[in-house]
Amino acid sequence: MCNSKWKYFIIGFIFIAVSNGAGQSRTAVQAIMEAKSLIQQGSNSASKDKFEQAYNILTQFESQGDQRGLAAYYLGYINYQMAVAVYRMDKEKASASLDSAVVYLEKAIEINNSDAESRALLASCYGMQIAFSPLSGIWRGPKSSDQMSKAKELAEENPRVALLGAIGAYNTPALFGGGKDKGFEEMKKSAELFKRWKTIDSLQPDWGKEQVYAWIGLAHLDREETILARKAFEKALMINPDYGWVKYVLLPKITSDSNTH
Repeated sequence: MCNSKWKYFIIGFIFIAVSNGAGQSRTAVQAIMEAKSLIQQGSNSASKDKFEQAYNILTQFESQGDQRGLAAYYLGYINYQMAVAVYRMDKEKASASLDSAVVYLEKAIEINNSDAESRALLASCYGMQIAFSPLSGIWRGPKSSDQMSKAKELAEENPRVALLGAIGAYNTPALFGGGKDKGFEEMKKSAELFKRWKTIDSLQPDWGKEQVYAWIGLAHLDREETILARKAFEKALMINPDYGWVKYVLLPKITSDSNTH
């Protein structure tokens, strides 16, 4: 009789433990989806508050569960976005955000060595760090190239990998393997990849569809191709009407420049 009671007690304990584990897994999934929504809102409006809300949600899952690799990736992406969108005019804060992004993305790669998304974003962070500290290009340049090469090997058709590679090439002098023309051509290839790409798992990264046309528009502006730039910016807003960088900065710049001449 005593043995029977202990048997049911153990079975009940195992059931509770398994149930709690499943609950934590569901919570992690919900947290990542909520964080993705906040990150999108933050990207639209360069909102520090939205990014920080997403950051606080994800830090609870960066060291546990099956989703810790994704949590680390998004924590890296948040810091990357903080650097490019929120702190772009503040070198000290932008640099600190990039340092944090690198830590998280390296962690994501440690968890999943075949994570092309993290490798491409890490390469981009190294490139931005070089822009803030040109002398660091001596060691960060090869690291950036290595990570981007591995990302492309792992996911040749991934449009975000292509976009980040294109941005890197566009901002790298031709002497060091980049150049405006090369970057522009790669941007256009990225746009074509986005048309074909389908994200099967909603937890995975899906950003970039509007960003690629923002960058294509910028490239056209650099070439003084105002009409083509406007078309690219308008396409970005067709994809995401709330995309603040285009809506409030880039598109009005065309109107302002037109009025000047």
